[in-house]
Amino acid sequence: MPVISYRRCLLILIMLFQSLSVLAEHKMMVLEQGVQIPQPDWFKESFLDLGEDIEEAADAQRNLVLYFHQAGCPYCYNLITQVFRDPVVNARMQQSYDLIALDLWGDRSITLPDGSELTEKEFAVKLRVQYTPTLIFLNADGSPQLRIDGYRPVDTFLKQLDQLQAKALPLASPADEIGAKTLDIPIGKPVAIQFVSDDCDHCLEFDVDILERSDTQQLLNNFTYITIDLEGNPQITLPDGTRLSAKQWASKLGLSYFPSWLLLDAQGIEQLRIDAYVRAFHFNSALEYVSEHEYLREPEFQRFINERGDRLRAKGLKLEILE
Repeated sequence: MPVISYRRCLLILIMLFQSLSVLAEHKMMVLEQGVQIPQPDWFKESFLDLGEDIEEAADAQRNLVLYFHQAGCPYCYNLITQVFRDPVVNARMQQSYDLIALDLWGDRSITLPDGSELTEKEFAVKLRVQYTPTLIFLNADGSPQLRIDGYRPVDTFLKQLDQLQAKALPLASPADEIGAKTLDIPIGKPVAIQFVSDDCDHCLEFDVDILERSDTQQLLNNFTYITIDLEGNPQITLPDGTRLSAKQWASKLGLSYFPSWLLLDAQGIEQLRIDAYVRAFHFNSALEYVSEHEYLREPEFQRFINERGDRLRAKGLKLEILE
């Protein structure tokens, strides 16, 4: 079974005792069909010459942020209306960053620091943008400092800013004690690996709201399902024989949100990861994308999501994207 029943019962009991105010913080706002997502007036108006934009930001002792979005994206809508409107987030973003909005499917021409030109959608493919929103924080030399693939609620977004601005230590350190448990990542069948930690703000919500669903469990049955507890820090053996601790692996992967998911194919090769807050439709789409080998046909996950949504609607199903 994908989920242990005892653990599920425990999680449900814990959530029942959480305060209503805490639960309200995680509520997603619905984007009505046809409604345009507003763009804050503090976003940078740019001629899309990234070399100049990086220099201008550095001269002002700021950093440049690239924000990939798309029309109708409910997670982009919540980033704008919830996260960026939070007073603390708003003040810190305006104080320290120049943010440029780029359309995932856009045709505007972008000049890269090396002088080459790409359209917005070509640039998104080059950077392997698979989720919207995606935020890429750049150093003064134009190299990526932090990448946030997908939506983060206010609390976790602020944690990311804290870690970025404090230049926090990596998740793993030499002093970490490796746990007694050992775990081999198998091959021969797709593998779904969930990374969790004790201070995970949204793990309980994900377990109850999404992993409890029958459609999600049915899709997970196509995988070998593994949960890795970073606090226990077990010794991991990867399919290629590499041995490292769970924290070392998570740090090497650059995971920064929990629960995070790593979806491997039957040969143990990563095909997709989910390092952000998602709801059932997008999570289930990711499971189908990997288990059905759709990545071989359609390398852009966002296009597959749109296709899957159209297919389900054609069957008469009503989709609640944020359910």
